Amino acid sequence: MIRYTLWGPFTVVLIAATGLLLTLRTRGVQFWCAGQLLRPGAARRQDGITPFQALCTSLGGTLGVGNLAGVASAMTLGGPGAVFWMLVAAFLGMATKYSELLLAVKYRVHTPEPLGGPMVYLTRGAHLPRLAKLFALCCILSAMGTGAAAQGSAIAEALAPVVPLPRGVIALAVSAILLPILRGGGQRIARVSSVLVPIMTGSYLAIGIWVLAAHAQAIPSALVQIVSSAMEPLACGGGLIGLLTARTISDGFAKGIFSNEAGMGSAPIAHGSSDSGSPCAEGMLGAVEVFVDTCVVCLLTALVLLTTGAWQDGTDGLTMTTHAFATVLGSFAPWFIGITVVFLAVSTVLGWSFYGLACLKWLHAQPWMLQLYPVVIVCVAALAGCLPLTALLLVTDIAAACMSFPNLVGLWVLSGDVAQETQKFLSHRR
Repeated sequence: MIRYTLWGPFTVVLIAATGLLLTLRTRGVQFWCAGQLLRPGAARRQDGITPFQALCTSLGGTLGVGNLAGVASAMTLGGPGAVFWMLVAAFLGMATKYSELLLAVKYRVHTPEPLGGPMVYLTRGAHLPRLAKLFALCCILSAMGTGAAAQGSAIAEALAPVVPLPRGVIALAVSAILLPILRGGGQRIARVSSVLVPIMTGSYLAIGIWVLAAHAQAIPSALVQIVSSAMEPLACGGGLIGLLTARTISDGFAKGIFSNEAGMGSAPIAHGSSDSGSPCAEGMLGAVEVFVDTCVVCLLTALVLLTTGAWQDGTDGLTMTTHAFATVLGSFAPWFIGITVVFLAVSTVLGWSFYGLACLKWLHAQPWMLQLYPVVIVCVAALAGCLPLTALLLVTDIAAACMSFPNLVGLWVLSGDVAQETQKFLSHRR
C-alpha cells in the first residue's frame, strides 16, 4: 500500500512533468547529444576520477538486479505494457539525468577532491540546505537498501540453484570479497568499476542477442504486445480496469526509475566527483547512460521474456529470467544468470557505496564513521541473503521515491541554470 501511495498518480505526473520540462529546457537533448559526444571534449581538471570512471561507476550503480528481476517483476505486476512505460520514463529520463549531471559539475566543491551531487546543488544553487540534508540521509539509507540489501538477496537467489550452500552463506562470501574494495574509498571503487562494468554489460548483451536471434520470428509480435498492452486498458473503461492501468503505468515508471535512476539523484554524485571541465559534456554522458540501461539492456530483457514465453510460466523475478535464457542455454542458464547477477550486483554495491560515502563526507561524518560504513554495507548485503528478493524490490521502489522528491524539487528550481548552460554550450560548439 505504501509503495502504490508513493508511486501513485502524483509521483508519476511529477516525474513525467520534470522530464518534459527539462526536455524543453535542454532543446531536446535526447536528439542532439549523440552528435555532440563525437566532437572533441573540454580539457580535464586532473583532480578527480576520470569521466569514463565516473560513467562506469554510475552505470555500475544503475545496471543491477533491476535489469533482470526488476523487468520481470514489472511485467508480472503490470503486464507487458509496463515495458512501454519504462521506455517512456527512459526517454524523459535522458533529459532529467543530463540536467542532474550538468548541475552536479557546475556546483561541485573541492575538498580537496571534487564532490558534487544533489546535496551540493540543492545547497549552493537552489539554497535549500535542509532539503539537501534530507536527500543525503535518504541516499545513505538507500545505499543500504537498494545498493546492499537488494543486491545481497539477488546474489543468493541467483546462486542458490547451482551452489550447494545456504543463501546466507552465499551472500556472506560474496560480500566479504567486496570489503577490501569498499575500504579503498571512492578512487578504488571507480577503478574497479571501470574494468568490471564494460565486461559485464558486453557479456549480457551478447547472450541476450543470441536468445533473440533464436526466437527472431516472435520479435515483431512482442513489440506489438508491449504497445497494445500499454494502451488497451484505457479503452476498456471500468473501475477495475482503471486500477490495472494505474498499476501498469506505476510499475513501468517505478521500475524504469529504479533501473536507470534518472531523477533519483544518485548518478550525479559519481559524475560530480569527476575531473570533467564541462558541465554539459558530462551531462550528455548521463543521457547515454539512461539509453544504454533502459532502451538497450532492459528492453533486451523484456524481449527475451516475451519472445520465449517465459513471462507467462507462472514464475517471477530471476526465476522467470532463467527460464527464458534456458530456451537457448539449457542447463547452463542458471549458471549464466547466477554469474551475471553476481557481476551486476557487485557493481551496484560498489556504485551505491560510492554514493553513500560521498554523502557521509558532505555531512562531515567523523573518520571512524567513514571506516565503519563499508563494514555496515557488507553486513547488510550478507543478512539480506536470507530475505526474498521480491519483497526487497518493493523496498527499493520506496527508497527511490524518497530520494527522488528532494532532487526533483532542485531540478525545477534550477531548470533555468540548465537552459542557460545548454544554450551557452551549443552556441560555443556552433
